[in-house]
Amino acid sequence: MWVQSTQYYTLVHLCTNLKHQKAIMRYTKWCDQSKQSSIPKYIISYSNQEMIGSYMDEHNENAYEEVRALISAASGGDIPLNEHARWDKAGLAPPSPARPLQEALSTPPGKLEAQNFAQRRTRINRFLLMKRRQERYQRRVSASLHLLTFIIIIFAVLLSLISSGVGGAFAYYQAQLPLLNGIANHTLFQSTRIYDRKGRLLYELDDPKYGRRTYVNYNDISPLLLEATVAAEDHTFWTNSGVDVQGTLRAAIANLHNQTVVEGGSTITQQLIKNQLYLNQPRTIQVKGQEAILAYGLTQQYPKWKIMEMYLNAVYYGDLNYGVEAAAQNYYNLQPKCTRSRCTPAVSQLDLAQASMLAGLPQSPSYYDPTTNKPAALARQKNILQAMVDLGMITLDQAHQAQREAAKFAFKPFSHTMQAPHFVHYVIDQVLVPLLGAQNLLDGGYNIYTTLDLDLEKKVEQITSDHLYRVTCDNYLGCYGPLNTQNNVNDAAVVVMNPFNGELLAMNGSGNYTDTNPRVSGNVNAALAPRQPGSSIKPIVYATAFDMGWYPAMILQDHKTIFPTLVSNNPPTYYMPQNYDGHFHTGFPMTVRNAIANSFNIPALDAIEFAGIPNVLNTAARLGLTEISSLPLSSFGPSMALGTKEVSLLHLTGAYATFANRGVRVPPTSILEITNSQGNPLYIYNAAHPQGVRAVREDVAFLMSSILSDKASRYHEFGSGNPLELDRPAAAKTGTTDSFKDNWTIGYTPYLTVGVWAGNSDGSVMNNVIGITGAGPIWHDVMEFVSHYYNYPPDDFIKPADVQPGTVSAYTGLLPHPGEPTVTDWFIDGTMPTIQGPYVPPAPPPCHGDRCKPPPCPLPLPWCRPLPQGPPINQGAFPN
Repeated sequence: MWVQSTQYYTLVHLCTNLKHQKAIMRYTKWCDQSKQSSIPKYIISYSNQEMIGSYMDEHNENAYEEVRALISAASGGDIPLNEHARWDKAGLAPPSPARPLQEALSTPPGKLEAQNFAQRRTRINRFLLMKRRQERYQRRVSASLHLLTFIIIIFAVLLSLISSGVGGAFAYYQAQLPLLNGIANHTLFQSTRIYDRKGRLLYELDDPKYGRRTYVNYNDISPLLLEATVAAEDHTFWTNSGVDVQGTLRAAIANLHNQTVVEGGSTITQQLIKNQLYLNQPRTIQVKGQEAILAYGLTQQYPKWKIMEMYLNAVYYGDLNYGVEAAAQNYYNLQPKCTRSRCTPAVSQLDLAQASMLAGLPQSPSYYDPTTNKPAALARQKNILQAMVDLGMITLDQAHQAQREAAKFAFKPFSHTMQAPHFVHYVIDQVLVPLLGAQNLLDGGYNIYTTLDLDLEKKVEQITSDHLYRVTCDNYLGCYGPLNTQNNVNDAAVVVMNPFNGELLAMNGSGNYTDTNPRVSGNVNAALAPRQPGSSIKPIVYATAFDMGWYPAMILQDHKTIFPTLVSNNPPTYYMPQNYDGHFHTGFPMTVRNAIANSFNIPALDAIEFAGIPNVLNTAARLGLTEISSLPLSSFGPSMALGTKEVSLLHLTGAYATFANRGVRVPPTSILEITNSQGNPLYIYNAAHPQGVRAVREDVAFLMSSILSDKASRYHEFGSGNPLELDRPAAAKTGTTDSFKDNWTIGYTPYLTVGVWAGNSDGSVMNNVIGITGAGPIWHDVMEFVSHYYNYPPDDFIKPADVQPGTVSAYTGLLPHPGEPTVTDWFIDGTMPTIQGPYVPPAPPPCHGDRCKPPPCPLPLPWCRPLPQGPPINQGAFPN
């Protein structure tokens, strides 16, 4: 019986082996016959219940029942399996002891049983022999099929090589060479980035049709990412020739064996080719052959480090991130560290946890996106870390630490934030798109370094918001506001310029960029919106008159005047303007200095009538006020002197900056440098030597600065300590429209120009607001902060050589008569009067001895005062 067990063990092992279902079904009948035989019990114990359950799950019910019947017929034994397990593992039947065999052959039934057994053994041996031959044949066929498949692939490659003749392969590679060189030369689409003057990112422009990409050089890529990418994608990258034949064969065999794609054989070089040239094409043998050709050629043309650089900049990492720099910034909120000369990219800052996470994304970017499927991303990262351990790149402890770090990190979707939004939109729309073109700007990968100082911009935004929406206190006005609730002033805009080179240091276009209230309309840049400037336009009118011979001590009249400009036909009505305070100031002779400083209207209308509207328009054009200069002459009247024609805050601030720069206009400048995607400069602004244009004469500009900075001359309208006074000489002018919809204050020092507009975006009327109560306090605080922020010296305005002090009659502005009251002011050479006006000395009052007093001054203070002891150096005619 023990001899029989050897053959029966083998047969039943075959019948119950899960890998041989077909053999069991074919020999079911023989197995059924074997139920009557004396099969050793330990054989049945070998097929336990777990094997039956597994067999039932994988095969049909009938086969299961037959095997179950076979086991049931011989069950009841208690011989354990582990006595023969080592033989089963070796594919052999366990040995049988000799004594049971001798006993079996010594009896007649035993002899008969032995004969039957011999017959069965012969059949079993024949069956086993056929089975072994069949298995060997199948193994040979399988190997042959694998080899044949590989040969077919190689043949397809060769066929693609020679399909066009002997030089077909070379010609094909040459045809694709420009595309490949384009990758190496950074011509892939790339995001354009806008920085402030200190290299801090303001905004990144991404093409909505593609996504985000910033090209980085190999030396700036974290070594941990390089190793993680090799571990994840191509273990032989540094040694293969662009095509890993062994890996391709191994992947093909695995995929054929599993009848699905379970392993990829493409190298990093092949993936680079596929992603750039064949991404949307069917994965045919011809396409794979062409990829292999190009991968081999690329490896021959470029070093491995360059191919790795190209791959990491080209591959897609999900969530519209092309290239690893965009992915590092998106998923980990890492930002490049930039100066004016160089940017250290975010990818250089990656640690092991971050690098191994990013390296796993290209296999399936959407599925492994850690912001939406963190468990899958962590599982993928774990596999990569294990591969890095197996390749000796890191230790097991480092891998575990990286896993713990990644598990704790909170991934957030990409947030497209913008700092200094009004300025950024201005730069894009007004400067970059006209200069570079819209599509080129989106895809060109430019680095734009602007003039804006982000720290200053944030402070300007804070000052604006505080004055609009909070209670404010100062020494002149006390505590007042908030302006939005007390005075219906809901919006404001501020422009800060360097008058010497035109650099825009700050631009705040509204009180709150995100406020959608119609009175604010936060995303509308009020610094660019055309508004009526009111009296803030008057310096342009007077500058034209100065250029034509007027001087600050000239006497003007402020009385009711009707101008021959028809404003209504029924009934005929002519232009008859009023002063801001509703009164005419006829009680004293008024100089041009007094008229400008106190913003009286009638003298300004006299000035434009004298200078002529065409000449004033010419001055406005030279100062950059294109909104005015572009209008037809027929659209203007004398009211232009009072600011009825709209201008933008940006342009009017630039005009005042021309006065601060001694008459030389440097247009508002927002760009310091533009570099391409490789950091090579394309444009550099020479801030030390700006290309300015003489807009007004230096002597005219000085006269205007002298008047606008004369504190005492303003005291008739504004008392001492008003918001237009700083801790240094500063020229300033306010403006409020007759409709009370727009309120302005613009002023400057030799180093700084600031313009402020206040009002409502929808044109709503303000309540009880004038220049020093609306825009004035904002202007004051911004000027003070910027002057100290940049440590500007408190210098006065420089007097040109052709400007001299002179003394004229306080009554007529002409040469004084002996004993006539006089005023002293600045005169441009050639403008000093040469004649005397009429003068009748007043009768002296009766007096006797020491009780006699000098005749009273005909002018109110502060215009009548003793002459200074020397020429006024950059002061008004009446020093404090």
